[in-house]
Amino acid sequence: MATSSQAMAVKSLNRSPGRRRFVFKNFSQRVEEIEVDVFRSLDPLKSEPSEGSSFFRDCLVQWRELNTAEDFISFYEELMPWVQTLPQILLHKDIIVSNLISRLKMKARLSLEPILRLIAALSRDLLEDFFPFLQRITDSLVSLLESGAEREPEILEQILSSQLKIDAN
Repeated sequence: MATSSQAMAVKSLNRSPGRRRFVFKNFSQRVEEIEVDVFRSLDPLKSEPSEGSSFFRDCLVQWRELNTAEDFISFYEELMPWVQTLPQILLHKDIIVSNLISRLKMKARLSLEPILRLIAALSRDLLEDFFPFLQRITDSLVSLLESGAEREPEILEQILSSQLKIDAN
């Protein structure tokens, strides 16, 4: 049985008055609610990676804890041997970028947010070595949008947020 504090937590989720708690929102209403806050987006960036690691590896390990989608787990297992250290990432950057780009597909929608965040983390590790990959990544994002992501406000927000993190680097 729920305690009174648990009941209050659930009641606090309902922000609308009356019986109409859940109302259908059309696409334009959902898009209007997208909130891309540059200052909020830049806040969680760490100034330095963990000792002996990289931004990419730290992000990959963090998202492995948070995302249990089959596509992302296979991506993690495939890439982890290549990204143990920053020198390995620099050496295998072509393989890493190719794997990231191959995962930018609507059928793997549950893995899109971590993949987009990993692209931003990779840009922090590679710095100017990231520039040659920008065109391929941009083309993949355009392809993702054309394959249905433009109709998904959550995915649009993830793409914009990840691009702000790349631009900030």
